Amino acid sequence: MEFKQLEAFVAVVDYGSFSEAARRLYLTQPTISAHIRSLEEELHSKLIIRTTKKTTVTTRGYQLYDSAVRMLEIRNNLLDNFTGAQKHMIDLAASTIPSSYLLPELLAGFGGSHPDIYFHSIQTDSEGAIHRVLDGTVDLALVGQNTGDESCVFIPFCQDTLVIATPVTEHYLKFKEDPVDFKQFLEDPIIIREKGSGTKKEMDLFLEKIGITPSDLNVIARMNDLESIKKSIVNGLGISILSARSAVDLEKTKQILLFPLEESVHKRSFYIVYSKNRILKPHVRQFMHYVRDFYQEI
Repeated sequence: MEFKQLEAFVAVVDYGSFSEAARRLYLTQPTISAHIRSLEEELHSKLIIRTTKKTTVTTRGYQLYDSAVRMLEIRNNLLDNFTGAQKHMIDLAASTIPSSYLLPELLAGFGGSHPDIYFHSIQTDSEGAIHRVLDGTVDLALVGQNTGDESCVFIPFCQDTLVIATPVTEHYLKFKEDPVDFKQFLEDPIIIREKGSGTKKEMDLFLEKIGITPSDLNVIARMNDLESIKKSIVNGLGISILSARSAVDLEKTKQILLFPLEESVHKRSFYIVYSKNRILKPHVRQFMHYVRDFYQEI
């Protein structure tokens, strides 16, 4: 159960209309309907009966309404008490790299000039973030892959490179003397991300372009958690293909070595994603414009 589902339900009851609730919440009618349907499925109860002539709230619906209003009031009061003012909220999902390495600087910069905006951020993988955009639980997402889903808008806002990350050993230090080719690492134990990661998808595309299949790799481990992969490399478990933005901190402290991939294929983009079925609130659009402009100025 999400706050946005409760907000949609309360709005329908308050305004007696799906269309008016959608207009007031800057959502589309299909999104409002989806939120109500999700609540009904989760609670195993019919909450609203909708016909061509009118919208009727059921007995169970009125029972939920009273609780939902109280829950939303508690949420709003908590925001007021902790922030000292009524704020606009942006619900945001972000995949691993944007969440850990891009979002902190974006929120620090944007928050300084927009103190009336509050963020609720969820970290997941790229597929999970896009799913939350599609089901309406977040306003937008920052992800590392473009799935081509026709229900979404994907706006590139930042570029990154993929690199080979290795332990600091005499064996790999020798590689620093000359340009390297990924095929030189084929026999080495490699740690890879699980499916759903934008980095994993980009790695697969890279390997396909240079004619290497997954069976050619000496996979020693598969991990979901990026920090676990980085620590495993530091401790000598194996090598990996990582986002340069995620690994540069360990390179600076000389805990790992980084080797660039071939120039023609190692670029990747990060994307702002939002649903075509969602009417974005003005403060959400403000943040989107800020994100897009932030990296163009760097």
